[in-house]
Amino acid sequence: MRAFVKYGKNPYEAGLCEIPVPQPGPEEVLVRVDSCGICGSDLHAYRASSGYEWVKPPVTLGHEFAGTVEAAGGAVSEFAEGDQVVVIGIQGCGYCRSCRSGDTNLCYNRKVIGLDMDGGMATHAVVNHRHLIRLAEGTDPLLAAMTEPLSVAVHALSRVEVRPALKTVVTGPGPIGLLCAAVAARGGAEVLVCGTSADESARLPTVRQMGYTAVNTDQVALPKAVASHCEGEQPDLWIEASGATSALEASIRLLRRGGNLLVVGMYAKELPFFPSAAVRAELTFHFAYASTYRDYSRAIDLIRTNAIDLKLLCQPYPLDRAEEAFREAEAGRTLKPILVP
Repeated sequence: MRAFVKYGKNPYEAGLCEIPVPQPGPEEVLVRVDSCGICGSDLHAYRASSGYEWVKPPVTLGHEFAGTVEAAGGAVSEFAEGDQVVVIGIQGCGYCRSCRSGDTNLCYNRKVIGLDMDGGMATHAVVNHRHLIRLAEGTDPLLAAMTEPLSVAVHALSRVEVRPALKTVVTGPGPIGLLCAAVAARGGAEVLVCGTSADESARLPTVRQMGYTAVNTDQVALPKAVASHCEGEQPDLWIEASGATSALEASIRLLRRGGNLLVVGMYAKELPFFPSAAVRAELTFHFAYASTYRDYSRAIDLIRTNAIDLKLLCQPYPLDRAEEAFREAEAGRTLKPILVP
């Protein structure tokens, strides 16, 4: 079968390869992949970024994928041939304290399919049945690949109270930032999404298409843009999804007293932090990482009911053009490329 494989430890040592179709073990399911999104972590593995040395080539990339059951091992009873399924990207051990409480994303022994073991950028993948969730019948395969990133946004917003007219700022108009904005807006929040000139080719236009206010902070200073959005006041909620320490610092400075900071970005630099201002303002900090099985279920419901126009975010690419899709994503010319075998 064809698969997009990270075959070497050096940057860009990845490409389409022919590898054997995997065979499911007793507790595994063979999934015919219908769609697989390219995530930021895939780009980091592709580039061999610092912090991704633990990825051990050769490995088929891809954890944002959905497909159709083609075969199941003898110990699998809950899935049958033809079922549409989505794969849990970050998989807990199932036995530790975090997993028993449902917080599988916090498991110390968690594994990421597509980084720790072969993933979904291929025509087929093998997955343990414990890490599959059935999709609503007839789910658009392209949208099914959005389940994982949408579940991340659902998980993040579950950590704060969203109410009508909540003045909300999102820094970072990538897929996760945009999905966080969409989930917040569904709760009635008034959302401002901030990006830079690098986001003008694809990301900020999509923000505007989705009906949210967008600002390029290279053209309008961030404090001025925030003050305008909040009608001279300060935001109640700040969602930091850019991974830029400058945006994180600004959020602490510009939030209203008693406000909430929700951090979903990942950072390559440390931020010197003097906490007294945050103490005096009684800011509440929330950090959100990945998602759990219950967040996937909520995301599936949102997709089933067309609650969010996810098609605006999706750009399909045939699997044969996977390297092109990676290059386009790396250059910021596409928002959420989705590989379709």
